[in-house]
Amino acid sequence: MSKRYWLFAGNILRVILLWICVSTLTPDINHSSFAVEKEYKEAEYLVVDELVVNNRNTFKTVICKNEEDGISEMRKLIASSRMEESWAYLPHQEKWIEIGHDEEEERKINKRYVTRARLDLQLLDRLMSENSNMILYHFHPFYCLSLEDKIKKREEDGLPMNNNEIERERTGSVIRSAYPSRSDLLNMIGNSTEFFERNAGGNITFKVCSHYGITEYHLTDEGLTFLYADNSLKQISRIIDISLAANIGVNIKGKILEINPRETRVPLKRIKMSPKQKRKSQSRYTIIGPLTKIQKAIESMTDEYIRVTFTPYR
Repeated sequence: MSKRYWLFAGNILRVILLWICVSTLTPDINHSSFAVEKEYKEAEYLVVDELVVNNRNTFKTVICKNEEDGISEMRKLIASSRMEESWAYLPHQEKWIEIGHDEEEERKINKRYVTRARLDLQLLDRLMSENSNMILYHFHPFYCLSLEDKIKKREEDGLPMNNNEIERERTGSVIRSAYPSRSDLLNMIGNSTEFFERNAGGNITFKVCSHYGITEYHLTDEGLTFLYADNSLKQISRIIDISLAANIGVNIKGKILEINPRETRVPLKRIKMSPKQKRKSQSRYTIIGPLTKIQKAIESMTDEYIRVTFTPYR
């Protein structure tokens, strides 16, 4: 088929993905990331010294640093920012280019918690046309509005949460922020098709940085073939299913003996063992900590069409 056909098909797919992101704002793996893509007037570039969250649309920030240094600065933003930000990292130039637009803090909409994180589609398309190797980065902030609201409500009801309860809830929300949200995965599909229409032999991958590490996700060769075989709606349906599977995997299958995360002891989980093993006090337990819970959930998202991996910070 002609390149013009694939360009048309890719644009149609982006419209479908946009519609689904807007129409299915349901509780997500970590939160509903409202990653809307629109076209805007070209903004000015401003070279800065470090990664920043910029919600002013008059200019885009550019940072000339390698990937490791950029990640280090992003980790600071994870701890301090209440808004997400997105960048295209160009490895061959060691350059970070902001692609976010109209970033907003997490807020409550119709009883659901939503983070609005738009992408500058016009700029992203141009970068795809000019670069055959790129990584699209964004981060999930440590701050969780739903938890803060829960703490306040418990206080108003006369049943305040103690420190252990707050720490346990906060740890759970931070663990979930390590997963790409449903809209993260859907936008990955749309942007991958756009990229490969311009760069058949190129390479693009997607990474979300969280408190615990970096989660990378991208389509496999089989996944791209599946899309090009006019199975885009089936692929979208699969994305919704696997995002739900990851949520179940961490919240139901991963029940453990919770403790205060600040303590030096490790969480433990009972497992079945032989009578001889049970006579040994510590042999009845296996260690399951936050990183293990994240790994198990991430594994449930990977199949022949989508590859998702998690790498803890060193």
